[in-house]
Amino acid sequence: MHRTLHEKLNAILQEGVAVIRRHHSSIAARWKEKWCELETKQHTAAESFGAAMDLFSHQLFEEGSGTGEWLKAVGDAWRSHPHFAPSNKMTFVFTLLENAVHEVVQSAPDSTFHDHQAVQYLFSKIYESAFSQTFDGQPDIGRFLEQLAASRQMPIHWAAELDKMDGRFYVKKLYGETEWLPTAIHILEADTIFSLGEQLLAYMPKARGKKRVIPLPWEESVFLFCTDETDHQVLPFLLHSFELFHAGGMALEQTKQDQLWKDAVILFDRWIMRAKSLQQAVEYISSGFVAYLPFERCALFAYSSENESGFGLYGYKLDNEQIKNIRENINALPLIKQYVQQLQLLGSHIANVPPIYLSDAAEGLPAKYVEQFQLESIVIAPIYAPSENRLIGAAILDQGPGRPFTLSSDIFTAVMKFGQSAGEVLAKFSGGRPELVPSTPHLSPREIEVLKLVAEGASTYEAAKRLHLSEYTVRDYVSAILQKMNAKNRTEAIVKAIRDGII
Repeated sequence: MHRTLHEKLNAILQEGVAVIRRHHSSIAARWKEKWCELETKQHTAAESFGAAMDLFSHQLFEEGSGTGEWLKAVGDAWRSHPHFAPSNKMTFVFTLLENAVHEVVQSAPDSTFHDHQAVQYLFSKIYESAFSQTFDGQPDIGRFLEQLAASRQMPIHWAAELDKMDGRFYVKKLYGETEWLPTAIHILEADTIFSLGEQLLAYMPKARGKKRVIPLPWEESVFLFCTDETDHQVLPFLLHSFELFHAGGMALEQTKQDQLWKDAVILFDRWIMRAKSLQQAVEYISSGFVAYLPFERCALFAYSSENESGFGLYGYKLDNEQIKNIRENINALPLIKQYVQQLQLLGSHIANVPPIYLSDAAEGLPAKYVEQFQLESIVIAPIYAPSENRLIGAAILDQGPGRPFTLSSDIFTAVMKFGQSAGEVLAKFSGGRPELVPSTPHLSPREIEVLKLVAEGASTYEAAKRLHLSEYTVRDYVSAILQKMNAKNRTEAIVKAIRDGII
């Protein structure tokens, strides 16, 4: 995809940082008030709160540092602090710091729900970073090398992580028995890995036994290992260890991807649960698909099983009137009809209803809509209420006019979960009705004019002349009216229009 889920959620984190920096003076003052209260009460968390306040103030209020940089800095500083071990007290400190920020933001006249949500998401990620044993979803290579050098399964004296710059090799860091290491480690450099290994051996104290240095390239890095054993004794052990390290990294990366879409679902759920009416729910769902997933436009449709048709409810970053004017029988949409039939065959209690991804929208939608909205790739997200086993509608999502994209597995899963959450909210506001079909179809002012003339007995020619339109245009209006009103002919459309108070 042009934009990834990671980028979308990272933008929310950046917004959280921006909110805090925008109110940094008030937040710093509020934190100090909280700290003074704890000191006055001689609370056991007073010292830890003061230290955490200083750490956060230094990292969060500094301009210029990026999201990843300050998350790493906070995490590193937190883990290295002797009094910041995970505990109920430190959870209390985190909560107190975050609540103070929300109090300040709430008092601002221009505060929004998104401001609070961005701050809340930011603090959740700070907490993860502070107590995590990994960096950026990857295992800590330094911790791994330290454990490897300390292992008793193989006599490894030390391990060195190398760097290469301008054709020369440098020791980036040493792990293990390093008491002999010179203070100025930057002097350890050479043109070749072999020469650098010889330098390191020369610095080591003389001892019994012959020590040797074994180089091991891995991915984009090079490591050196000092041992008493031969290459064929040590290499299998090292390779196996690095393979386990790599497997752990892959597992963590998968966990990280799973966490991302789960984060998106949580943010979306909190957003749409605020709706207090059906119209608000429709608007929040449409905007939420764009706010928390890497899409740019959303068209929300309702589905009527009785009429086997779908109609437009709302368009976000689209012409809303154009979307609301859309009404299509699924018999004219073979791909959608087949999909609905498959759902019906699955029966009741369907746990998950997967979305439909089309790399080319023309494969599943009428050409007129593809051209009208400049559709390229799209995702059709079913709006499905699992609790009622009911397909309520669908959201059609894309990344903007004429922009193709592919769909990753994490976005696929998130879209499916978004559709379920949206379905439950819409079901709650449907007032017990089995369908979300409006009591009256949405006709444009011009269509109502045409319908009134037809009801008065005007022919197509007469209606065209009175409205200064061509007969072809009037016929198109009549066809659109029949389709929207689900009427077989003009007489049925007139009867329905009079009954529903349209004319």
